[in-house]
Amino acid sequence: MYKLCDYMLNWRRCQQSFISMLMLVASAWSAGQPVNTDVFDSNQILIFHLTISADNWEQMQPRQRQSDPFLTQESAYQKPNDRLGDRWPRPEPRRRRPPVVFDLVSVRAEVEFQGQVWSEVSVRFKGNSSLKSNPNSLKKPFKFDFDYFVEEQHFFGYDKLNFSNGFKDPSLLREKLAYDLFHKLDIPASRAVFAQLFLTVPTRYQREYLGLYTMVEQVDQVFLRDRFGNDDGLLVKPDRIPDLIPLGTSWADHRHNYELKSNPRQADTNRLVNFLRFIRQTDDETFSRQIEQYFNVDSFLQLMAINSVLVNLDSYFGTGHNFYLYHNTHTDKYEMIPWDLNEAFGHFQFQAQPADLINWDIDHPAVGKKLLVERLLNIEDYRHLYHRNLRDLADIEFHPDRIFNQIDRHYQLISPAVETDPHKQFSTAQFHQSIDRHFRPDQKRPTPSERRPPMIHQIFGLKPFIKQRGQSISQQLDGEDRGTILQSPVRRSRLLKDFPRR
Repeated sequence: MYKLCDYMLNWRRCQQSFISMLMLVASAWSAGQPVNTDVFDSNQILIFHLTISADNWEQMQPRQRQSDPFLTQESAYQKPNDRLGDRWPRPEPRRRRPPVVFDLVSVRAEVEFQGQVWSEVSVRFKGNSSLKSNPNSLKKPFKFDFDYFVEEQHFFGYDKLNFSNGFKDPSLLREKLAYDLFHKLDIPASRAVFAQLFLTVPTRYQREYLGLYTMVEQVDQVFLRDRFGNDDGLLVKPDRIPDLIPLGTSWADHRHNYELKSNPRQADTNRLVNFLRFIRQTDDETFSRQIEQYFNVDSFLQLMAINSVLVNLDSYFGTGHNFYLYHNTHTDKYEMIPWDLNEAFGHFQFQAQPADLINWDIDHPAVGKKLLVERLLNIEDYRHLYHRNLRDLADIEFHPDRIFNQIDRHYQLISPAVETDPHKQFSTAQFHQSIDRHFRPDQKRPTPSERRPPMIHQIFGLKPFIKQRGQSISQQLDGEDRGTILQSPVRRSRLLKDFPRR
């Protein structure tokens, strides 16, 4: 334990780690499992063997369907007597075609790890774009749920595990590096570790090597107790919205866009609606004076700085999803939790040019309008704290002298597993290229009738991206250069177009 503490940034983090370890040991002991060190602290590749019956394997295959239609844009506006809502016209109700999603079925399976077997584990595929992009690949992302069928069955204290397949990332390092950076800087983020998955389906596959995955900690009650010391607050996963804005006056107006991940009371959902209304409707003086009563601003400003450094656009700051909100009942404040980081380091590009991504404007750290971001950065003290966070990142954790060593260690660790990965999305040569140099991806050319630019102009090599992005941030902070403001190429909805401006 003392050796572990040597790597902690301060005594508080060491205390938290010690408490978390005790909780893990107690949980594993109570579940009748051997006590082990935390699996997410491993500096080795974890190896899992998954056995699924032929019938269950067929049953769990993803099947496409169209999701429920989007809410009409009218529902996102306040009633006429809502203060700021009076200033802006309400659009006519309209709908657009819903996206294609997948029906994902959980089946019973057996999981073997280090000679120990967990039977009756719930296993299903996860994701959407990663499934749609290569539906015939065996290397799909998985979610394991250990206590779904067997109550109180755990995996060394954990209920659920996620296995990301490295979708669109030739380096297979982005997700691990990004989660590690958030975690090091005390952001309540999941932890990640590398894992190899082997699959047995009788009469079809016998210990088939599926490839190298990133195993990611689930945001659930176990996670909440570890990070916040409580798990009785409201946990939601917002999606399909351009910003944290009120969609009406009651929870019924929000339930399609704020997916519940806990069992709330009416008071919990009412509190969230009031928080969203506070963001939009309060005047500047009240917002500045009271925002910290609702929201962990310090954590958010650090999260925003990390997200800016990573140019992580498939997030709240870009696409408007891949994050959680949790009401921490100890502090009575909302916390933002990042999620799904496989497209960090400039990989989700909104059709932007590479130079624009490298030089993303630090004072416009969101694509399009994000009212919460705008209002916070309009407050001088918060803007200075955000800039200080950026400076510390550029000088310390994101500096090449430090992060390149991490990349080298991970690269050496996973290279044999990647080279023998028969189902990886990119070639072995592209895996090696992706560390040290940029390259253009292999992608289907649009037909003349489509006339659209490529979604990805180039795949950034990790090391040159980090070096160039760090230099751009330092130059912007020093006033030597101005960054590029990014805009989404997607047609702006009226929800964004007519959003109250300040």
